[in-house]
Amino acid sequence: MVELRRMVSLGIPDVALGLVLGFIDDPRDRAAISLVCRAWHRADALSRQHVTIAMSYATGPARLARRFPSLVSLKIKSKPRAAMFNLIPHDWGGAAAPWIAHIAAPTPPSFSFSFSFDLLRSLHLRRMVVTDSDLSLLLAAKAPILLSLKLDRCDGFSTHSLSLIASSCRQPSSFALLFFA
Repeated sequence: MVELRRMVSLGIPDVALGLVLGFIDDPRDRAAISLVCRAWHRADALSRQHVTIAMSYATGPARLARRFPSLVSLKIKSKPRAAMFNLIPHDWGGAAAPWIAHIAAPTPPSFSFSFSFDLLRSLHLRRMVVTDSDLSLLLAAKAPILLSLKLDRCDGFSTHSLSLIASSCRQPSSFALLFFA
């Protein structure tokens, strides 16, 4: 029993936990792991790189950035699936503006990277209203580091935004824009 306490105080289980968490990809398993104790919750938060938000109104971008400081990939869904079949009014909601404003916001100098999306390389928006100003704000802030932008069944933007995205690509092979109508 004494040896176990020494190992916990030395941080050996934290190292082992970090190595093990790297091999667990299923979000349900990661969610179950984060419920075990505070140390495992913290280890999950620091090691998770991919998050899917099933409903954009379920959480906010600031809370997500605090919970998962090292996100590399983010998928945000908004409107229900019934919107694809015109069963939801067109002006129901699902605006991407609050998310994009927070993603594009610069990191305050008094904070570390842990409250921003500085490591974000891939952004997938699904069934959201994305305006031209949203896309221009996102490109102005994140074009150098964003490698993949996927607009899946999104509306609200014009071909001018698509030309901005195409002109911001430094190398055609390094930036992918996927759009599905």
